[in-house]
Amino acid sequence: MIAYWIALAAGLAYTPFIERRQSLPRAAAKTAPLVLLALAAWLAGGPWLLVLAFALSALGDLALAFAGERFFLAGLSAFLAAHLAYARLFFLAQDPAWSAAPLFLVGVIAIFAIALGVFRRLTGRLGAMKWPVAIYTSVIAAMAVAALARGPDPVLLAGVALFMASDIALAFLTFPAEPGARQPRWRGYFVWYAYFLGQVLIGAAYLIR
Repeated sequence: MIAYWIALAAGLAYTPFIERRQSLPRAAAKTAPLVLLALAAWLAGGPWLLVLAFALSALGDLALAFAGERFFLAGLSAFLAAHLAYARLFFLAQDPAWSAAPLFLVGVIAIFAIALGVFRRLTGRLGAMKWPVAIYTSVIAAMAVAALARGPDPVLLAGVALFMASDIALAFLTFPAEPGARQPRWRGYFVWYAYFLGQVLIGAAYLIR
């Protein structure tokens, strides 16, 4: 599992690049942690869907390291595919008894309420990106439901919750209420650490415990 800890160190090493302008070194530093997580999962004999989700996330990171609608759509597509891979992975270990329990239903309602609430707040800001974001939001919610269907696994659920929180924060950064408004510095750091630590915890649920 040395590769897993190297990946964790690489994620922390990206910190000085968070506020830098786009460049190839910044793109490489942003992409490396998920490439290393994919490699660690593969070397540890982890599920191929986990390896695929990490690899697709790395591709998304590479695209989103650059500005422009084309790169944004490429990153959105890569992360959409990553969420689908995660959803399939989680559903493979679904607990039928837990999925029929009242608490599971409460969790599902809460997940979709959050997703719908966020989308409704963003709708007026999205313009032509309304439907791509709507599809992406639905897939994120489905992935979270799939994770919940595995049962009350605190490590996995914490990872998925952080991943969702990062996506929500990134959406509000990407589509601000006032275009061009200065954003608080902490938001960029929150987006990265919630995202990366979420991925680390998802991996830990399969690779370490």
